[in-house]
Amino acid sequence: MDKSIKQIKIIFWALLFIMLIMAAMAFYVTRQTGPLMDWTLSQKENLKSVILILALGGIPASYIFHSKKIKHIAEDLPMEQKVNQFKISYLIKIITLEALSVLGILSYMITADNTFLYIFALLFVAYLINRPTKHGITEEIEPYTPEETNES
Repeated sequence: MDKSIKQIKIIFWALLFIMLIMAAMAFYVTRQTGPLMDWTLSQKENLKSVILILALGGIPASYIFHSKKIKHIAEDLPMEQKVNQFKISYLIKIITLEALSVLGILSYMITADNTFLYIFALLFVAYLINRPTKHGITEEIEPYTPEETNES
């Protein structure tokens, strides 16, 4: 179980590091060279709309997918198998958030419009909120339910 949790943490931090490097490089390159393409105002606005819809739809979609998958983990499975099923679902969730963040960064590089940096920041915060901890993972797999006591 600890090996799977360690793998989850390593993947989370590696993707975080990659996103930060990509954002820094995009910011530096775009500030030095400007947008990669000349866009009309309507083209920029259309791209903003598409990226915003993807971001605002992708965040809840990743959470809903993950929570549904976690609810369907059989209770009679050994903890190691539960953690492995959790790992698959969790990785899909964070990779979705990471991919949408990369779209925001690429859109910023293409247009040099700061709105895409704000979209990246929103997705980055959503990604950070999902930081894996051993306690959080075990609590999500097997939620604590206090035993009922009769105090009559």
